[in-house]
Amino acid sequence: MIDMNDAFRFAASCSSPRELISRLQFGMTELWPDDATVPVRWHYMADLIDSERGLLVELNGAVSRPVVDALAAAAELCRQSASEPVPQSDWRLLRRAMEWLETSSSEVDRAVLAVGDELALVGLEGEEPDFSVVSWLCLETLAQFEADRETIDYWVDRANLPEPSAVHQRAGSVLDQDELIPLSVAV
Repeated sequence: MIDMNDAFRFAASCSSPRELISRLQFGMTELWPDDATVPVRWHYMADLIDSERGLLVELNGAVSRPVVDALAAAAELCRQSASEPVPQSDWRLLRRAMEWLETSSSEVDRAVLAVGDELALVGLEGEEPDFSVVSWLCLETLAQFEADRETIDYWVDRANLPEPSAVHQRAGSVLDQDELIPLSVAV
């Protein structure tokens, strides 16, 4: 197994956002170590979708209003999941809304809806959710439609913060001080 320092060098050595996304997609690297708590992962996903640097802001104007509303609801369920269990019925309802919206959506809407649908599946997993697929889908959507390496770098850096207090200061983060834990890229 590769240790955490090697894993970070592995992710940091990516020559492009596309390479990093491919490594995430094929399980060659992971955004978080095994000891990252589930609430921290839920908050990260909520912020990745709906914050000052999140998916919805970065794709501003390219995503239809109903899709924005559905993804904002998904982000809110993520924030709620960080502090309390969310009923399975809420996640199923979100999935149905995503499926309904997908039938008459643009390419960018469908990509964003895929993120929301995968997030709903993560919510339905229960106790030990796996965020790997939804993480790379979100970064893939950013790279495909936003094409700004700075944005991808921001989210990778945010997952690799050296000290917990830095998480709280990031744009749009809603983590409580007692939930702050640094994340790092793991393989």
